[in-house]
This record gives sequence, structure tokens and C-alpha cells, in this order.
Amino acid sequence: MKRRKKVSLLYIAVVILFLILTLGPFVWAFIVSVTPEYEMFKNTVGMLPKEMTWNNYEMLFDVNSPQHIRLFTGLANSMKAVGCTILFGVPIALVSGYVLTRMEFPGKKFIRNSLLITMVIPVFATIIPLFRIFVDKGLLNNTFWLSMVYVSSFLPMNVWLISNYFATIPKELEEAARVDGCGRIHTFFKIILPISYPVIFSSILIMFLSGWSQFQIPLILASSAETKPVAIVTSEFMTKDMVQYGVTAAAGLLAVIPPAIVALIFRKFLVAGMTKGSTKG
Repeated sequence: MKRRKKVSLLYIAVVILFLILTLGPFVWAFIVSVTPEYEMFKNTVGMLPKEMTWNNYEMLFDVNSPQHIRLFTGLANSMKAVGCTILFGVPIALVSGYVLTRMEFPGKKFIRNSLLITMVIPVFATIIPLFRIFVDKGLLNNTFWLSMVYVSSFLPMNVWLISNYFATIPKELEEAARVDGCGRIHTFFKIILPISYPVIFSSILIMFLSGWSQFQIPLILASSAETKPVAIVTSEFMTKDMVQYGVTAAAGLLAVIPPAIVALIFRKFLVAGMTKGSTKG
């Protein structure tokens, strides 16, 4: 009985710690966003403001304010970049995963092992040669080519996930389709893809969240006002000359809304896709 009670207390403590670590930053950001600026610099020990203000949010939603223009331009740039990443990245990952799972060719094992190696190499490690290429070819501050860098970054993980998911699909389904006269391409689109929606949505979610949170790569390759994503825009509300804590916190919370909505919509598909796609086939 005592041991069970200790386990229960430990479980509760772990849950509380988890909630503090995950929700704490958002709660604190909200508190900062509704705290008047003059109150932030008072020598007080209270965590909650004595009075709340919505001026920071009103400023960000005022279509005539420069903060509104910068924030929503950044949001639009992020949507364009992740949209282009998903549009090109998911089909490439699906075809590549199918080829690695169902076709036999020289070097197949080497390619699969290479996927594991490239997954642990951060893209930022190659940022210098990438920057040189972008400068030489005039590709800086181009959303399309920035998204292509995202695609190359996220492709190994998604190909590995998708190929392992395809490995769980019985080959008898494809063999039966071929008996009925279906070719390999027709079988892929009519048989494989319709039953692979969990891993497809998982791939979409992974690419969306990964692309939305990018900071270092676009900071170097796409830092102009017309192309910089929202992650960079929110950081620029804090400069060496002026620190807008409330505006920065409010903008950060607004920037989290799109990925949060996408994650809530696709979360059940992520669980199903990761469960089947995380094991080696």
C-alpha cells in the first residue's frame, strides 16, 4: 500500500513538472504580454501584474502599425515557405520511401544507412557552403530556394519514416492488384497511398512544424523584409536600442497559434504514422 502511494506521488510530481516545463513558458509569455511596460521595471517581487493591458495585442492587430505589418508579413512568409516545403517534400518522400521498400537495385542498403547518418548531421553544419552557393547563384532572399533547403533537411527523416511504414503493408495487396492488370504506378496511387494516410499526415505535420520553427537558416539565407519568417520577425522586436518585452511576448504567442492548430488537427495521424513507421522494416 505504501509503495503504491509512493508511486502515485511520484507520478503526480512528474506530471506537475512536465506541465511546468511545457506550459510554463507560454503562461509566463502571456503574463509579460499583458503587463504594462512601466510595471515591468518596478522593483517588485510579484509575478502577476497589478493591472492588465491589451495594448500590445491591439498594436499588433492595428493594420496601420509597423508592428502589425512586420508580424503578419513574417507569418505570410512562414506559410509560403512551409507550404512550398510540404508541396515538394512530401511527394518526394513518398516516392523515395516506396522505391526503397519495394524495389531492388544496387546500393539500396547503402542509401538506407546513409539516411540514418544524414539525420544526425545538422543542416547548419553545411550553412557556409550553402551560403556561398546562394550568393554565387543569386538565390539569397528567395522563399522557393529557402524551402528547397528545408526539403533537403527534412527529407531523410521523412523517407525513413515512410519507407518503414510501407514495409508494414502486405505485398499481397500489390500482387493481387497486378493480377488484375494494375501497373506499379497505378498500384502505388490506387492501393498504397489510400491506406497510407496516417504516415502522409505525419510527414506533413513534421515538415510543417520543422519548417515553421527554423531560425538560423533563414537568418542567413532569407533575412530581407520580404522573405524573413515570423521566427526572425518576433526576435527583432528586441534590439540593442529598444527592448519591447510585451510586444515580443505577444507576437511570440500569436506566432505559435498556426503550428498549434495544425498539431491539434493531425496529432492522431502522427501517433499512428510514427507507431508503424518508427520500426525498421
